[in-house]
Amino acid sequence: MIGIELVLGAIIVAGFVALEVKKLRTSVISLAVAGLFFVIACFLFGSVEVGIGGIVAFGVLIPLLLWALKRTMGEDVTIRVRPAPNDIFVLLSAAVFMIAFLLVVFPLVGELSLSPPPPVEGPAGLSILRELVVLLAALAGVWAVIRKVGRRGE
Repeated sequence: MIGIELVLGAIIVAGFVALEVKKLRTSVISLAVAGLFFVIACFLFGSVEVGIGGIVAFGVLIPLLLWALKRTMGEDVTIRVRPAPNDIFVLLSAAVFMIAFLLVVFPLVGELSLSPPPPVEGPAGLSILRELVVLLAALAGVWAVIRKVGRRGE
């Protein structure tokens, strides 16, 4: 159980690093590290399908983000942004809150039973229909991104 808590803590730390670093490429790499820890946590929890889905998703998403950053930005403009004293105070306050929150929640989690509820099986076609809706939504998103914007005649 300690290993799972350490992996979940590493996901949180990688997420904070992704949000707070000044270079976008470093932020994407930190996102990849968070994804790696997510996949490890999925395998530790025994949800192999979600772990494999995470491998596929992050295996496509991270190279795509790095390629998009390379194609769209010659210079990383976020390096020039300097944190204000208020930003540092907010970051420290969030860190203290997270530590206090985890100190309260972790003892409570040990009292809960973590056994999953029994699966509810529906009609066989329902899961296929659900996957079809997800694929159609993804196709609609891709179409919305690559379509020509504005008047068609111009």
